[in-house]
Amino acid sequence: MKNFFVTGLLIISTFTIFGQEKLATDEPTVNPHAKLRIRKKVDRPFGKDWYVTVSGGYGIPFLATNKRSPLKEIGDKDWYQHNGDLSVKPLFGTNGGGFALNIGWGHMFNKNIGIDVTHTIAWHPEKLDARIDLDTYYATEKTSTFGIYISPHLIMRWDNGKRFGMTGKAGLVIPIFGNTTSRAYILDKQARIIETLAGLPILPVNLPGLFGLEIEIIGKAHTSYHPTVGVSASIGFDVKLSKQVSLFGEIRVQAYTITLKETVFDEFKETSYLNVLGLRIPAPEGLLALPSTINNVDEAPEYLKHYVYRKEITEESNTARYGTKSLFPDDGLGGVIKALVGQSGMEIVDINKPMDEPGQKFNASTLYFNAGLRIDFDLWDKKRAAKRESHAARKAGTIQDPDSGMQIKQ
Repeated sequence: MKNFFVTGLLIISTFTIFGQEKLATDEPTVNPHAKLRIRKKVDRPFGKDWYVTVSGGYGIPFLATNKRSPLKEIGDKDWYQHNGDLSVKPLFGTNGGGFALNIGWGHMFNKNIGIDVTHTIAWHPEKLDARIDLDTYYATEKTSTFGIYISPHLIMRWDNGKRFGMTGKAGLVIPIFGNTTSRAYILDKQARIIETLAGLPILPVNLPGLFGLEIEIIGKAHTSYHPTVGVSASIGFDVKLSKQVSLFGEIRVQAYTITLKETVFDEFKETSYLNVLGLRIPAPEGLLALPSTINNVDEAPEYLKHYVYRKEITEESNTARYGTKSLFPDDGLGGVIKALVGQSGMEIVDINKPMDEPGQKFNASTLYFNAGLRIDFDLWDKKRAAKRESHAARKAGTIQDPDSGMQIKQ
């Protein structure tokens, strides 16, 4: 038994030694003179860096179009007519312009080409959209906008190798936030509001000295928009104040139109009076196609304080402007008026839902004149600056061998 155990150990040892020798002979031959193929460190392109810009400026309307109010009661022009004097003229312009603050950042791929992203905070001051000024009717609307935009650009830069340079940008402008506020005022002494809201013909309700109807509306609303994309381009000139800071001025075009989504009134007040033989008395409820008195926006029906803009108005739309639906109820005084104006049997609009209005575009294109500073971060790194000097020296063939002055001692 002992001999058998010893014989087994000898056999196992023999196979183990043979296996180790076999593995050794199967290993690939290593060339001691072979070198690892490691990619050499490549110098950054000359001029490659990151930078930030801060600028401010003032803009004027650009690519002007006909301005108008979304409200049919206010119209699409500036109309003045008093005592035989007449002046009707279109209003050309945009709702752009005003002051702007720009904060940007960018990356240059080399000395001449890079990308730039500009963030703009703009205040477009209040401007007239439309106005009607008659003896018996006055209506006006003015709109202002606070907007935030982001503009990615392709940038191309050139300089004279010293202090002066020129920069061009071309790209897109994307509105990412907007708060548009409109103020409207209407003083109606000819029942025009009832005509436009209810889709009625001209009503002879103003009889001087005998009978008259007076409706006054004061409102303040904000409008929201559908997403859009415009174009942005600029040309600018700069001068270096130091290695890190440059002063620049530019002319920049920011052009876009944006489709209205809805208008919601934040403030709304309406009063109505009857003038009977010189006496001014509050109009009774049910006489008009709208409430006679509205003290605040909470009392106003949804139909009067909320407009939704549609691509198309059809007979199914929630509006009475086009004679397909009626604004007068079927019962009471409203039913009598509905019969008198020829709207018997006509479907009634839902005053608890917004009014449907035809779509409209808002133009805020602006030509800006900006001035500001550009700060280059890469030039602050002394190590990178040294690499650039080394790169320029090698290119010019002026690098000296550090061992060229060594002598061998005998």
